[in-house]
Amino acid sequence: MHRIAAALILLAVGAPAAASTITVPTNFADSIVVTGFAQPRAFAFLPDGRALVLEQVTGKIRLVVGNHIASTDPVGSVSPTTSGAEEGAQGIAIDPGWPARPYVYVCYTGYPHVVYVVRFTASGQLSSPTGESMSLGSMLVLIGDHPDSDGEHHSGCLRFGPDGMLYVSFGDNDVWCSAQDSTSQCGQFERLRVDLLPTGTNGGVQVPRGLIIAPGNPLSSPDSNAKLVWAYGFRNPWSYNIDPQTGLIYSADVGDATEEELDEVHAGGMYGWPWREGNIVRGRNDCPEPGGQGNPANGFVAPIAAYLRDDNPHAISSPGMYRAPAGGAADWPSGYDASVFYVDFFVGDLYRIVKDSISGAWNPAPSVPGQSGAPWGSGFLYGADWRIGADGSFYWLQQSTTGGFTSTDGALHRLSYVGPPAGVAPGPAGALRLAAGPNPFGSATALSFVLPAAGPARLALYDLGGRRVQTLYDGAAPAGETRIEWNGRDAGGRRVAPGLYVARLEASGGVRTLRLFRAQ
Repeated sequence: MHRIAAALILLAVGAPAAASTITVPTNFADSIVVTGFAQPRAFAFLPDGRALVLEQVTGKIRLVVGNHIASTDPVGSVSPTTSGAEEGAQGIAIDPGWPARPYVYVCYTGYPHVVYVVRFTASGQLSSPTGESMSLGSMLVLIGDHPDSDGEHHSGCLRFGPDGMLYVSFGDNDVWCSAQDSTSQCGQFERLRVDLLPTGTNGGVQVPRGLIIAPGNPLSSPDSNAKLVWAYGFRNPWSYNIDPQTGLIYSADVGDATEEELDEVHAGGMYGWPWREGNIVRGRNDCPEPGGQGNPANGFVAPIAAYLRDDNPHAISSPGMYRAPAGGAADWPSGYDASVFYVDFFVGDLYRIVKDSISGAWNPAPSVPGQSGAPWGSGFLYGADWRIGADGSFYWLQQSTTGGFTSTDGALHRLSYVGPPAGVAPGPAGALRLAAGPNPFGSATALSFVLPAAGPARLALYDLGGRRVQTLYDGAAPAGETRIEWNGRDAGGRRVAPGLYVARLEASGGVRTLRLFRAQ
């Protein structure tokens, strides 16, 4: 059995692997934005375009401004345990209400043998694209009792969903049967509410569980751990992203000996580990499968993609679903909308799959110009985290650019479309465009949408609780661009509170959403 960090150690102490050449299809390019990180594990974008990068072993949180690391460095840190092969700082997320809610969330393994989820309060230049001064302090502990009884399978990836809830993935801690126990906090996705948390710090004492139990979580149980669960039955779901339109999670789950798998994660879903590995049926004497090995009545959710592994190191990673942000300067062509990507950390081949609209099956996407063989691209080695930026590019964090895993050879990359402007494609699929500026805004902002053909359209604004704030447009719209100004007021003429809102466009070509932030 090969494990991620154990293989990293072998690479680090042995002869460094040669740097890999990255190949991508025609009209795409990969470039390094900034380097100089020590085994970076996760990153998150601030609304103004800056990024926070979390280093796995050092626990440092480093601010990226443009193409360099800020002069204030680090802006914060945690003190992770790193004696185990896969321990350390694991995940970072920015509160969707930033900067009115200037909070940064971090997941890490710490003392004494606990996986923590904590919140920091930021101060300094909170809304400045070129600002280099920021500080993270006043740590608040959301979860401080998650077991860390083994040095592997902690996961710890953090993401906010479009519902405003904080999602965190936890591995089985190499205690296989725990993944089937919804009260164990292992082998599961948890969905946490964060808007009820007090300001400031709590002296390292875990907040009352009731404050973070999110409404709508699927399991009916008196157990407070189970009330946090969104889905379970995973081995090591260390890498995932959330579709901003549907809220579905696209998660990699690292295999043991036979298959790597990619899952579409639904509320309440049971994903089969340790009785399923990819599409393989397995048996466990210490926790036999109910009804016998391979019992179809257990209804485990099958992966949307899986591939065989050999005796070499393997660890599937999930860039997730591509969704072009409204108005992105480098949005990918509309044919990529709703494509899901996955890549192996140690192999570097990047694959693209699409869902058949009739059968619902996921299949390899058709080849595109410049694509060589089955992988969409190659050379994406040691990618630990992926996100889509405001410009429409995929950004990804490479733990080592040389294969040597030295103290300064980690990098943030940009995978971008560099071809002719994508424009508005004919036909309904993927043709809609929705944009706004300025964003963030103060008193007013201008929204615009583009239809490929004349037809009905509805543009409405919602708060993060899903309540409609204002309908800006509802009727027939011409082909091309329509512009509407929003004065920051609700349907009753009252100025809305500072914070995050969602613009939703519905037309014959589908649905587009856009986040708007009203500043103070």
